[in-house]
Amino acid sequence: MTDPTTQDPTKQDPAVQGGQSDDSGAKPLFPTADQIVLAELKTPTGKTITDFQIPQPLVDTDKPLIDLVMRSESMKDSERQYWFNLTEVMNEEQIDKLRDILTRERQKLADIEAKYHKKKVDPVVAARIAEEKGRKRAEKQAQLRAKEAEEEAKEAQSEEAILNELEGL
Repeated sequence: MTDPTTQDPTKQDPAVQGGQSDDSGAKPLFPTADQIVLAELKTPTGKTITDFQIPQPLVDTDKPLIDLVMRSESMKDSERQYWFNLTEVMNEEQIDKLRDILTRERQKLADIEAKYHKKKVDPVVAARIAEEKGRKRAEKQAQLRAKEAEEEAKEAQSEEAILNELEGL
């Protein structure tokens, strides 16, 4: 497989590109222009495409870049608008650099999520484990209390035996 950080996301391996999504029904990592429905795009803060003023040439020619900007987790909404405005005066090389930065960000975050997703525990399983630990802790505490009571009883008998012995003198 080729390195997705060094090429245009629309030219990547289809398995990486985003023609596939995970089982959760989430959007593909790098959707193609025909897979992107602008009306459905949302920022991490929940804003939609109608909350931004996007230059028409960008809408007409570069839906993948709009997707990258809209779904970027490192930008505030005001920064999104700034980049949309700036695309009107950026040359092709600058737009490619912006695309590359946002593509690498998305890929790195996906890699991190994949790495740590394996360590997540199902809430039902976690509750079951916590319940089992609580039950074992309660059993252990009961055993310790019983042992402590037994030791106290032995100690009381020992003290009583010593007192009886002293009275017998």
